[in-house]
Amino acid sequence: MSAVLRYPARSLAADYLRAGVGIVLSLAPLALMQPALVVASLLAAAAALFLVYFARTVCRHLTRIELDEAGVRASGPLGASIRWTELCSLRLDYYSTRRDQEGGWMQLRLRDARRTIRVDSGLAGFAELALAAAREARRRGLELDEPTRSNLGLLQA
Repeated sequence: MSAVLRYPARSLAADYLRAGVGIVLSLAPLALMQPALVVASLLAAAAALFLVYFARTVCRHLTRIELDEAGVRASGPLGASIRWTELCSLRLDYYSTRRDQEGGWMQLRLRDARRTIRVDSGLAGFAELALAAAREARRRGLELDEPTRSNLGLLQA
């Protein structure tokens, strides 16, 4: 078991587009007009949120997840490393975007005593990573909560 996983540029393109459009739509009125203080404050706050979203997308784009027999490493701006022997928590959450539970994404959270690695299902090889981490967690006797077990079952299907 050894793999290097990345977020494909194609899966991040929509996030870059949303961030860019949001930044332009919130900063353009500030640059082209002189809005009232309240409106200017709201536009500046919106621009700040879109800039944070853009920075988060860049971090995901630059992150590389390395999976091997010893553990998992996230290399990039917010890098961390967790050895399987030190894994103390695994959680796999599903976030739905629709009432019928059809659309959405998953987020895997791996923790040891000091660090946390979070990855979402946009990562190429996400299912491989989540299932490998779950095998290691079970091997070490970690208790997985019901939502995590259920979501792992969806990945195996």
